[in-house]
Amino acid sequence: MVSLRGRWRPTLASAVVLFIGVAAGCGSPEPPTTDASMSRGASTTASTPANPYEQQRAEGVTRLLDDLTGTITSGEVQKIGSLLDEAATPAFENRWVTAAENFRPRQFVRGDSDGRLQFARFRYQLAPTEEAEALVPAEVQGLLDANGSSDAWVAPVELRYALGGERAPGVDEPEVVVTTQFVVARYGDEWKLVGDTGALGGEPTPPQLWELPGLSVSDAATAGGTSVIARYLRTSPASANLRKLLPDAVDAVTAFWGESWDRRAVLVTTSDQDEFAALVGQGGAIGAAAAATVYSRVDFPRRTAIGQRVVFTPAADDLAPPTLAVVLRHELTHVAARAQTALDAPLWITEGVAEYVGRNGTYRRLADAAPDLTETVRAGNTPTALPDDAAFAMDGPTSQLAYQSAWSMAAYVADRYGEERLKRFYLGVAATADPARQDAAIRAALGVSRYELVTGWGRWLEGQVR
Repeated sequence: MVSLRGRWRPTLASAVVLFIGVAAGCGSPEPPTTDASMSRGASTTASTPANPYEQQRAEGVTRLLDDLTGTITSGEVQKIGSLLDEAATPAFENRWVTAAENFRPRQFVRGDSDGRLQFARFRYQLAPTEEAEALVPAEVQGLLDANGSSDAWVAPVELRYALGGERAPGVDEPEVVVTTQFVVARYGDEWKLVGDTGALGGEPTPPQLWELPGLSVSDAATAGGTSVIARYLRTSPASANLRKLLPDAVDAVTAFWGESWDRRAVLVTTSDQDEFAALVGQGGAIGAAAAATVYSRVDFPRRTAIGQRVVFTPAADDLAPPTLAVVLRHELTHVAARAQTALDAPLWITEGVAEYVGRNGTYRRLADAAPDLTETVRAGNTPTALPDDAAFAMDGPTSQLAYQSAWSMAAYVADRYGEERLKRFYLGVAATADPARQDAAIRAALGVSRYELVTGWGRWLEGQVR
């Protein structure tokens, strides 16, 4: 698996791969962020500044961040320039211009039901921090000095938001907290935005959903309340199909998992590889992927996952509705199970059960759902062990066989022991990366050892291909 490390990069939880039908992909952990409620009042830092200079600086930058918040959410594109320093790069400026454009009131076209994104909460503010203050790079500082700046600061910043939808509160999600750094410069009593982490010599701050051009959203009623489908330009087929498929997909996942999840979701359709890579944080080729699930963090004690999004690749536009429905049910299973799945849980259980729920009722024979595995078993190479995580690599030659093997293990358990025990099996095994604890969970759920489970699975496979 690829671990996505960064200050606020979303975590890739799973991806669906296309091969004749569809299969699933892998996930990775993300450093935790802080989740807390917020109000529209003045921004604060963790403690009172130690001296009047620091207090004045904090107050000035707070005003700047408040102006940034208001300018973006009101769609005042023409005001963006007044918030930026002359040293700001065009790419940094375009980020805010695009965000403001996405918040401008839309001119509706007959037959177009999508609207602009609304937020339940949205605010930039200074972040609590105990880290030593970073220094502005000498090259940037030289530009600011030449422009007449009297002070510069690498300010710790939080974006606190909760998505709404076409209307607020919409999806009614818990607040997401995104932590980053802004370089800011002072001119008299005013502060200006200079750059983000890119100005510090690192990677630019990854974009948010609304910082990519051409965003529009529509709401969809699902069992848990309002779900949201966000789309970019040229993704109408996928978004229209997902809107129709989503309510039944939520119900199908609930039929297996139960009602202990939100039963609503945020789906995003992308029009090109760059959009998809930006939102899932992989930065590389999407290969045969059809979708990925990302999240901000998981609060395991409260069994809550924060900021979950199912992001579809451009390939989703070309999928027939029945195939897209399999992908959607698969990804929603990850959404439902996220808060009860260890970050380092083995992929054979997490992807296998998601594939089982996604494909349930769509095949008659093993060969329909697992053609590569069927060929392998018929050739006399029945699996004698469960696939390890490395076998699921999206670009690896063994990935299709790994996904199909994982699916077939879940299908075997459901066939031999029933779906209720399959869920209990998942909850026990997916709760840990420790093989000994997994073995104990297998015995507790199914009454057999790992060896007996794998042996029984092999015999079942051989019986299925006869």
